[in-house]
Amino acid sequence: MAIRLGLDASQPYASCAVSTDLGIAASLSIEKPIENFPALIRNTLSRAQVSLEEIDEIVVCIGPGSQTGVRSAVVTGNALAFALDKPITGVLTTDAAAVLSPIVQAGSVAVSAGRRRWYVEKYRWEGQKLCRLDEMQLMDEMPPDAFSVFNASVADAASAADAEAHKTCAYGILVVAEEQRHLIEQSLCSEIRPYEKGANCQLV
Repeated sequence: MAIRLGLDASQPYASCAVSTDLGIAASLSIEKPIENFPALIRNTLSRAQVSLEEIDEIVVCIGPGSQTGVRSAVVTGNALAFALDKPITGVLTTDAAAVLSPIVQAGSVAVSAGRRRWYVEKYRWEGQKLCRLDEMQLMDEMPPDAFSVFNASVADAASAADAEAHKTCAYGILVVAEEQRHLIEQSLCSEIRPYEKGANCQLV
């Protein structure tokens, strides 16, 4: 049974999730600062009834999103992967948003870039496979037809009755790692780098 630990701090809150072959076992979030990451990880593992040594893979959100948050999550994930001698995988925030959005056939997802700007990516479902349609765009306004997720407050997330209702970004990146793995392009520690804000929105 594969057990994965998901870490994210690209959003206004930091989130952590644990998945097994049976699905998402636990998903928690906290307000930043990132110094609270160790406690968040411990609490999530405890809720999932999984020990750190049982983790088979670490999955980290590599942005776009908060630069400080993304870097902190990547450093934390890399440190855990090194200490546990486990593989680490990077997942885009927009991919995580797309798998949790209500897109039926084709549509766009939007992730906040701060300063009232948005990262927007278009997707299409081809059977059970999610496909990106073009390059991500940085826009001053969110398109009216785009879905935006991961914007709920921590208080709202904490009130969720179970993990299915508590879909944080850490939850989403684990869904990508389990169900839409073809979207993953970065699979080595040294290749995971935060998204840099730029006109072409490329990994640098």
